[in-house]
Amino acid sequence: MQITVFGAGGVGGYMAARLGSPPAGQSAPLNSISLIARGRQLEAIRRKGLCYVAPDGSETLMQPGAVSDNPAEVAPADMVLMCVKGYDLESACDAVAPHLKPGSAVLPLLNGADIDERIRARLPGRIVLPGCIYISAFIEEPGRVRHAGGPGSIVLGTSPDDPDYYPEQFLSACRLAGIPLEWQQDPAPAIWSKYLFIAPLSLVTAVSGQTLGGVLADAQLREDARRIMSEAAEIARLKGVALPEDAVDATLEKAAGFPPDTQTSFQRDIAARNPRDERDIFAGTILRLGESLAVATPVTRAYAEELP
Repeated sequence: MQITVFGAGGVGGYMAARLGSPPAGQSAPLNSISLIARGRQLEAIRRKGLCYVAPDGSETLMQPGAVSDNPAEVAPADMVLMCVKGYDLESACDAVAPHLKPGSAVLPLLNGADIDERIRARLPGRIVLPGCIYISAFIEEPGRVRHAGGPGSIVLGTSPDDPDYYPEQFLSACRLAGIPLEWQQDPAPAIWSKYLFIAPLSLVTAVSGQTLGGVLADAQLREDARRIMSEAAEIARLKGVALPEDAVDATLEKAAGFPPDTQTSFQRDIAARNPRDERDIFAGTILRLGESLAVATPVTRAYAEELP
């Protein structure tokens, strides 16, 4: 299978390494992987390949079939995995659009509740599968990606515009690569459940400077996080997403299971004054959808306005 992984950060590196390495008992990979990367990561992968470090510390060196910063230089793909940050999504869609072959599909694996909708608007007429991934992974150094935690599992499902499309070849490739996955007819509850966790806690940790444990231990910060979760949950339900009734409580309970000193990546970006960050994904989505659905979002707005 020809797979293009757009973005060679933590998530993209994980997917490329797993799908592009020989499965157990095989001497050669079963898929041809093209990587779209940039900067020092691109240079390092061109020079020495991509090193994936698993949670147990074992290392896999993977040589992609092609690596470039230009989609025009790689083979047309059967599946494109979008693994960029939210602020790069539009430019990534525009770059890949001319090089999608008929019948190929796009699967986004990045933070956000409405990512597949954004891609569909940018790539009209293309097959876009809603999905999400559960993983903590990052670039340890150029050419080296560390899988720090999380199962690395994917939830994906039916495209509302292409309900008959079923990516059997891709699902088989993931299973052979040992990537846990679940195909759901309606993956929206899973996508929004993840968003209920990551967006509110990213905003509260970024503005307060507190770790995850610090937010949960502080009565006001914990209540602020709960209220942002509730605002997002109300939006999801008005969009027809079948969230569990206890979605907010379950999300807070899940957060309590993380190490207390956990920092969110958005928190680190804000602290470092990075020129680009995912505030539009974490706050902008809630504010826009809240306005369109007449859902009051005062706590999300307050935190968005406090971001530097």
